[in-house]
Amino acid sequence: MESGSPRAEVTVYSPLFSPFRQTLEAGAASIGRASDCTIPIKDRYLSRRHAEIARDGSGWVVKDLGSANGTYLNGDRIEAETPLKSGDRIRIGDTEIVFVASEHSTDRLAVAETVTSATIAIPVNETEPQDVARLQTLTLLARELIEDRPLSELFGFITERVMEHLRPSRTAIGLLASDGKSFINVEVRRADESDTSELTISQTLLKDLVHEKRALAYTDVGLDSKLSQAHSISAQGIHSIVCAPMMVGDSVAGVLYVDYLFNQRSISEEDVRLVAQVARFAAMKLEQTRLREQAIEKRLIDEELKTASMIQRRLLPEPPRDISGYTFAGTNRACRSVSGDYYDFVVRPDGRVYFVIADVSGKGVTAGLMMAGLQAAFRIFSKSDPDPATLVADLNAALKENLPQSKFVTLFLGRLDTATGLVEYVNAGHTPPLCVFRSGVHELTETDPLLGVITHAEYTNRRVQLEPGDSIVLFTDGVSEAEDVEGTLFGSTELADNLAPLHGASADILATVVDAAVLSHIGDIEALSDDLTVVVVSRAAAKEFGDETLIGKRRPMSA
Repeated sequence: MESGSPRAEVTVYSPLFSPFRQTLEAGAASIGRASDCTIPIKDRYLSRRHAEIARDGSGWVVKDLGSANGTYLNGDRIEAETPLKSGDRIRIGDTEIVFVASEHSTDRLAVAETVTSATIAIPVNETEPQDVARLQTLTLLARELIEDRPLSELFGFITERVMEHLRPSRTAIGLLASDGKSFINVEVRRADESDTSELTISQTLLKDLVHEKRALAYTDVGLDSKLSQAHSISAQGIHSIVCAPMMVGDSVAGVLYVDYLFNQRSISEEDVRLVAQVARFAAMKLEQTRLREQAIEKRLIDEELKTASMIQRRLLPEPPRDISGYTFAGTNRACRSVSGDYYDFVVRPDGRVYFVIADVSGKGVTAGLMMAGLQAAFRIFSKSDPDPATLVADLNAALKENLPQSKFVTLFLGRLDTATGLVEYVNAGHTPPLCVFRSGVHELTETDPLLGVITHAEYTNRRVQLEPGDSIVLFTDGVSEAEDVEGTLFGSTELADNLAPLHGASADILATVVDAAVLSHIGDIEALSDDLTVVVVSRAAAKEFGDETLIGKRRPMSA
């Protein structure tokens, strides 16, 4: 980062991966699905080059790069280049990016663009202290670290113990950011409470720590004018610095830093060995605590997700089973414990059947909650027997009022007249369904606006006739966009080829074939990257509903 430039970093949150931090360098940082973006994110709702964060004079701005689904800043869609301030939240697709800018801080461990040479360098595998007094100090410190403490308190506890046992002027613990060039979760302690200087280490020091895995000492660093640039007179009087890598396995997770002002004391190799061992103990304790808290949190989350999954399964209904002349099927495979897909059936007193399939943007608990709200609205609005266009317009108005601006729903809703086989339907931006006719498989491609995007969207009633033996197969894009190990999409064409021989088959058979075809394509159920939901409505080919001889053996089955 250029000297004097404002420091900034972003934390990226997505349901697709664990959060990560990214330091923003001078210039522009592009964000999108393309692999050559500064911050590549494999979010299906992102454009290849979706947005950009860039320096603008003394600050930072965000701008949309003509994306399909828009860029939102603190909930509002941006149309032009917009200034950023620390704490701003950028939403793109299912991804949220938290921007943090910071100026000079007494609680930072900064990296300076200076070139310095260590006066003592000891590899981490040669850092066992030999001096009895230092071994006693190390033993006492290790004993103090045995007690379990919350991770949020542990950083402060370790730096306090280092101050007590090593008597430095200042000490700091900093975990390395993902770029290996800056620090996160920094904790700083000072012997002089009036000292407001910023702690600074050189890039060469950090590089040696990370790549060479050596504990380093610098003496008389106050003679180096570049390294000693700081905001207090005391900082310019640094006499000695010791830095040691905090190792987790074979990787450097962070740095333990101590320094001594003026001619407070001389640094020996034994001092460096001691600091290195303290860094090793601190790293082990921090990693142990992190893993323990992670396991506890995961167990709690798993229990909550199991409960949420059980509740959601109960929300997805059993298909109607007692309607003469028709069969129905509904299946759902969640790529996570909780699905953002939704399907439903409502049988009206006059015999007509509403059926619906929807895909809420995103995955996990948030999408599941939105799905539950959609189901409640569908059940309420369908009670008055509206035509599909009116019903979808009512659902859109309800969702637009409650959905976050960056969220939306795709939906296909039909109403079947069981007396005639006529289906009235509306497609609100959903994956086009396939109709299995005697003449072949046909795609219903006409569509209307997504739900939750336009307040007063207009929807059109369309019709398709189901003759005996015909079926309509609805599915979410988890089916049509399922990828194999080489990234090849399953696609509607391949699905149509599997369905073509199945005219006259029951809904359960069709749903089973779709599920098996997708799993065969991806090769491994663990590779499922999106929720997979299928709804089938079939009109029986035989006069006698449920005649398996006529329906099941009429045509050869295709897997």
